[in-house]
Amino acid sequence: MADEDLDLDDGEEAPKSSKKKLIIIIAGVLVLLIAVGAGLYFSGFFDDASEQPKSSQTEDGGSDKNTAEEAEPEVIAERSYWPLEPPFVLNFEGKSKARYMQIGLEVATTSNKALAAVKKHLPVIRNEIVLLLSGQKYQEMVTPDGKEQLRAELIETINNVLKQHKVKKGIENIYFTSFVMQ
Repeated sequence: MADEDLDLDDGEEAPKSSKKKLIIIIAGVLVLLIAVGAGLYFSGFFDDASEQPKSSQTEDGGSDKNTAEEAEPEVIAERSYWPLEPPFVLNFEGKSKARYMQIGLEVATTSNKALAAVKKHLPVIRNEIVLLLSGQKYQEMVTPDGKEQLRAELIETINNVLKQHKVKKGIENIYFTSFVMQ
């Protein structure tokens, strides 16, 4: 009988300690899952998955324009800026006080398509800007009115390039981030 009592005591303690161990393991796993979930959330893991563009092809291999347009809305909530880098460096023709001009530019738009098109067609845009800037005269660039005139011409030039590539809404503004004449 003494042996039976010992067996009962061992049998009763074993389930209690295994229940405690199970509770501790489950609590540890839950804490670990919460920590991993919080880490993924704060690292932006879930945001990246929702921002990826949807495929613009249908099952038969054709293009589905409606899903492509829905994936990338035309207008974004905020104005976006994109630098046209490196800065433009040109020389003035003839005799003038300044011989060189360096201009840093940034475009501004609220259109995703326009911003993507500026990035995609940057070589064409830079070429058109160089052609426009190379025709400028020092006397015109010294005055504020001359700079505003140049800014309006730059906006028109960039929007013309975008229209050639079938972008309906172009850039809204352009800013001089540097303007040096020497």
